[in-house]
Amino acid sequence: MKEFALEQLPPDVGALFDAAQSDRVLVTRNGVPIAIVRGIEFKDEEDFQLEASPEFWKMIAERRRETESVSLEEVMGELEKEEQRCQNGVPGAPGTPHGVVPA
Repeated sequence: MKEFALEQLPPDVGALFDAAQSDRVLVTRNGVPIAIVRGIEFKDEEDFQLEASPEFWKMIAERRRETESVSLEEVMGELEKEEQRCQNGVPGAPGTPHGVVPA
Protein backbone atom coordinates (compact mmCIF):
# COMPACT_ATOMS: atom_id res chain seq x y z
CA MET A 1 0.00 0.00 0.00
CA LYS A 2 1.27 3.46 -0.81
CA GLU A 3 1.39 6.14 1.87
CA PHE A 4 1.29 9.94 1.80
CA ALA A 5 1.59 12.20 4.86
CA LEU A 6 -1.16 14.83 4.91
CA GLU A 7 1.46 17.49 5.63
CA GLN A 8 3.44 16.40 2.61
CA LEU A 9 0.75 16.01 -0.02
CA PRO A 10 2.18 16.71 -3.43
CA PRO A 11 1.42 20.09 -4.93
CA ASP A 12 -0.34 18.16 -7.66
CA VAL A 13 -2.84 16.29 -5.47
CA GLY A 14 -3.92 14.53 -8.64
CA ALA A 15 -0.86 12.30 -8.24
CA LEU A 16 -2.37 10.91 -5.03
CA PHE A 17 -5.58 10.05 -6.82
CA ASP A 18 -3.73 8.61 -9.78
CA ALA A 19 -1.79 6.36 -7.39
CA ALA A 20 -5.06 5.33 -5.71
CA GLN A 21 -6.35 3.85 -8.97
CA SER A 22 -3.88 0.98 -8.78
CA ASP A 23 -3.37 0.64 -5.01
CA ARG A 24 -4.89 1.93 -1.80
CA VAL A 25 -3.18 5.06 -0.48
CA LEU A 26 -2.82 5.55 3.29
CA VAL A 27 -2.94 9.19 4.43
CA THR A 28 -1.35 10.01 7.80
CA ARG A 29 -1.19 13.05 10.06
CA ASN A 30 1.88 13.21 12.31
CA GLY A 31 2.51 9.55 11.55
CA VAL A 32 -1.01 8.46 12.57
CA PRO A 33 -3.25 6.96 9.87
CA ILE A 34 -6.33 9.09 9.22
CA ALA A 35 -7.68 7.94 5.86
CA ILE A 36 -7.37 5.51 3.03
CA VAL A 37 -7.89 6.70 -0.52
CA ARG A 38 -9.18 4.06 -2.91
CA GLY A 39 -9.47 4.52 -6.62
CA ILE A 40 -12.83 3.97 -8.26
CA GLU A 41 -11.88 4.34 -11.89
CA PHE A 42 -12.98 0.80 -12.77
CA LYS A 43 -16.13 0.65 -10.64
CA ASP A 44 -19.71 1.49 -11.41
CA GLU A 45 -22.77 2.36 -9.33
CA GLU A 46 -23.69 -1.31 -8.86
CA ASP A 47 -20.26 -2.03 -7.33
CA PHE A 48 -20.79 0.71 -4.73
CA GLN A 49 -24.29 -0.48 -3.91
CA LEU A 50 -23.19 -4.08 -3.44
CA GLU A 51 -20.18 -3.16 -1.30
CA ALA A 52 -22.49 -1.29 1.07
CA SER A 53 -25.33 -3.84 1.04
CA PRO A 54 -25.66 -6.01 4.18
CA GLU A 55 -28.14 -8.20 2.27
CA PHE A 56 -25.60 -8.88 -0.47
CA TRP A 57 -22.88 -9.88 2.02
CA LYS A 58 -25.37 -12.05 3.93
CA MET A 59 -26.20 -13.85 0.65
CA ILE A 60 -22.49 -14.33 -0.08
CA ALA A 61 -21.91 -15.79 3.41
CA GLU A 62 -24.87 -18.15 3.00
CA ARG A 63 -23.65 -19.35 -0.40
CA ARG A 64 -20.18 -20.00 1.00
CA ARG A 65 -21.71 -22.27 3.65
CA GLU A 66 -23.54 -24.36 1.05
CA THR A 67 -22.06 -27.78 0.47
CA GLU A 68 -23.73 -28.55 -2.86
CA SER A 69 -21.69 -27.75 -5.90
CA VAL A 70 -21.51 -28.37 -9.61
CA SER A 71 -18.37 -29.96 -10.97
CA LEU A 72 -16.37 -28.39 -13.75
CA GLU A 73 -17.11 -31.46 -15.86
CA GLU A 74 -20.88 -30.90 -15.45
CA VAL A 75 -20.58 -27.25 -16.41
CA MET A 76 -18.44 -28.07 -19.44
CA GLY A 77 -20.90 -30.78 -20.51
CA GLU A 78 -23.83 -28.36 -20.35
CA LEU A 79 -21.88 -25.75 -22.31
CA GLU A 80 -21.01 -28.31 -24.99
CA LYS A 81 -24.67 -29.39 -25.29
CA GLU A 82 -25.76 -25.76 -25.61
CA GLU A 83 -23.10 -25.12 -28.25
CA GLN A 84 -24.27 -28.16 -30.23
CA ARG A 85 -27.88 -26.95 -30.10
CA CYS A 86 -26.81 -23.54 -31.40
CA GLN A 87 -24.66 -25.02 -34.17
CA ASN A 88 -27.48 -27.32 -35.26
CA GLY A 89 -29.90 -24.40 -35.52
CA VAL A 90 -32.37 -25.85 -33.04
CA PRO A 91 -35.40 -23.52 -33.02
CA GLY A 92 -35.51 -21.43 -29.89
CA ALA A 93 -31.93 -22.29 -28.95
CA PRO A 94 -29.94 -19.30 -27.76
CA GLY A 95 -28.27 -17.64 -30.70
CA THR A 96 -30.94 -18.63 -33.23
CA PRO A 97 -33.77 -16.34 -34.30
CA HIS A 98 -37.17 -17.42 -32.96
CA GLY A 99 -39.31 -19.14 -35.55
CA VAL A 100 -36.35 -19.99 -37.79
CA VAL A 101 -36.35 -23.67 -38.69
CA PRO A 102 -33.21 -25.09 -40.30
CA ALA A 103 -33.68 -26.19 -43.93
